[in-house]
Amino acid sequence: MVKKMGEKSINRRDYLKYTGTTIAGLVVGGALGYVLKPSEVIEKTVTTTVEKTVATTSVVKKEYEFHFISHIGPADPNMKWLTDSGEAFMKRYPEVVVKYFAPEEFDIKKQLELLRTSIAAKPDGLIVPITDPTALEKDLKEAIAAGIPVVASNIADPRKPPEKIPYLAYVGGDEYLTGYLTAKRTLELHPEIRCTVHAIPHVGHVGHEMRGQGWQDAMKEALGEKYTHYKLAIGEDATKAMEILTSFLEAHPEVDSAYPTAGWASPWVYNVATKLGRKLVISTVDESPVSIEGILRGIITCTHSQGFWLQNYYPPLILYLYCKYGFIPRSDFITGPIIIDKTNAEYWKKLVMSIFGSETYEKLTLW
Repeated sequence: MVKKMGEKSINRRDYLKYTGTTIAGLVVGGALGYVLKPSEVIEKTVTTTVEKTVATTSVVKKEYEFHFISHIGPADPNMKWLTDSGEAFMKRYPEVVVKYFAPEEFDIKKQLELLRTSIAAKPDGLIVPITDPTALEKDLKEAIAAGIPVVASNIADPRKPPEKIPYLAYVGGDEYLTGYLTAKRTLELHPEIRCTVHAIPHVGHVGHEMRGQGWQDAMKEALGEKYTHYKLAIGEDATKAMEILTSFLEAHPEVDSAYPTAGWASPWVYNVATKLGRKLVISTVDESPVSIEGILRGIITCTHSQGFWLQNYYPPLILYLYCKYGFIPRSDFITGPIIIDKTNAEYWKKLVMSIFGSETYEKLTLW
């Protein structure tokens, strides 16, 4: 269980459920291009991975249908960024349907199953975070060869051609640069750092691996042989993760800092370190309430924004321009990182609260 500072305790599943219908209403109808004259009545559906559907009727001509096959489902509060941008996208471009599918929690096998089901439905385009390039490449390359264009969102394939999946473009943050710049800013604020544990909640997530590599490289550049780096898979279960962290920190008294590469895992690190009487420098990821409040309360040193909102707005736009006009982007659309620390955390709090709402924001702080 994750203990809150106010004597409360919460595990990750309950924490994520606080978002309720705010997060559970996943984006589905979206659109791109120019609004056409009303000629056909269609349904725009909002579908969750738990098979709940909300339908509304509007008068609009449907031109294309795109599928977003994600790993960010109802169990991840960052889904709210994509929900909000998807809703804005629907209002601006109502003639394209964008359906969002994701497993409830991070699971590459389930993401692959959803991808295969989607490909069989023959959509006009796919939007896919490349969580595991090796696992996803066969199906995606076959889909592309069959004429279904693909845009990568949130996570890119880090490999070079010919191994790299030949999608049209990537929209999202630079994961390596995220770790690199976060480490540099953390070291500026805490030059005493000499040993970091990279705590990985999403085991097998290539983005988490790249963040950790970026952090390690930045620290090695600055400190050379004076720096030691550990990589620790902690998983997504709060109780098991804290048991792993406890054993690790007890065995490694030299660790003075931690980089959990999911914001909601940072309280686990903090609570374990506090229980052991250790004061660690902790930096984490994403512009989530728990990360922002951690900074404002002096617990977290740095976090970042990867421009989540843009990651469900620009990918369908790219697909629409490709399908309708043959437009092919000549570069990726890098939406982050933006480093967040004590100098700009108040600004980000206001921005995040405008998306999540004050009540949900407070429930998701965990501190």
